[in-house]
Amino acid sequence: MPSNKNAVIRYMYLDQMLSDRYNKYTCEELLKKVNERLELAGYPTIGGDQSDYDRYIKSGKRVIQLDIQALQESPFNMEIDCSEKLYGSPVYRYVDQTQSLFSKPLSDDEKRLLQEVLNTLGQFAGLDSFEWLHDLQEKLNDRKSFGRNEFDKESTDTRKIISFSSNDYLEGKDYLGTLFALIANKKVVDVEYAPFGEEVRIIRLYPYLLKQYNDRWYLIGTPLGDKKFPYRKDFFVNLPLDRIEAIHPIEGVPYIDCDESFEERYEDIVGITYIESEPLTPITLAVKDSYTGYVDTKPLHGSQAKFSPEEQEQLHKKYRSFSGYTFYGLELKPNREFFNMVYRNGGNILLVSPRSIREKMVEELEDSLKKLKSVKGE
Repeated sequence: MPSNKNAVIRYMYLDQMLSDRYNKYTCEELLKKVNERLELAGYPTIGGDQSDYDRYIKSGKRVIQLDIQALQESPFNMEIDCSEKLYGSPVYRYVDQTQSLFSKPLSDDEKRLLQEVLNTLGQFAGLDSFEWLHDLQEKLNDRKSFGRNEFDKESTDTRKIISFSSNDYLEGKDYLGTLFALIANKKVVDVEYAPFGEEVRIIRLYPYLLKQYNDRWYLIGTPLGDKKFPYRKDFFVNLPLDRIEAIHPIEGVPYIDCDESFEERYEDIVGITYIESEPLTPITLAVKDSYTGYVDTKPLHGSQAKFSPEEQEQLHKKYRSFSGYTFYGLELKPNREFFNMVYRNGGNILLVSPRSIREKMVEELEDSLKKLKSVKGE
């Protein structure tokens, strides 16, 4: 064990450099780096007076070599390799660069949680760009990685603990990994897009975001524009991946970053369809009393709030036919996804105001009812 605090500090700095997989350090370079950090942190440096450079190097390197030897002995037992040469001098580094003297081994619970995260990511098709996932999974099962040793019990329980809803047969999932890499690397792309019932068209765009809604994935981006439709940085298209037939990265075209906060943008809507011209609209919903528990525990939108008892009383006087209902308020941009969400709940959730939206929904429901009543036979 080290006999003084300064030695522990040196071990910490050496540990960081010996586990650095991107840089190579000889003994002399380790000495210089350790002294730089000691001086910056206000600790005494090693090697003595630097005015006598040869003596300073000889004395300092001796201390570093003793420190390296100490790291290889009990209780640290770190394996250090010095077989590689740089300018004729040995390069020092840990044999296993994933290990660190001061890193805390993962607990069994942390290992299981990490395995679940990897299993969840592995559910996505098209993640061929993530070779590190496979490497990480192999290391997780390796006794020498993540703090495991020969005395650890081998886990044989591989059943999944978390299951997410997903559509395994959804077309276009194979593009997820490709698009992820293109967005991360800021590449302009040509997308061969085939809307339902229409010819394939090519859309050149800046890809910005992959978003999932209702078991469907969408690519959000801004078209580069042409003479007919000039480029607008505040204009975005939503392309469902199942309608994409091919993706072609375009080299040599500068990528324009997006200033839009998509988190804030999607706070104003349900789903994916953002209508710029649609104003934020206060919505009043009537929820059947027996259904309020579901709405309270799973809000329909982030803006959802239950009206106060005084407001509830006023609303019941205004809408007398809603006895047995509780009123909730939302503020959002109404879109098709919002209407469908209300429809899905049948008589348990009814839109009360604004009147214009209520009448539009009544018209749609009456049209559907008329069509249903016109069906003949069984």
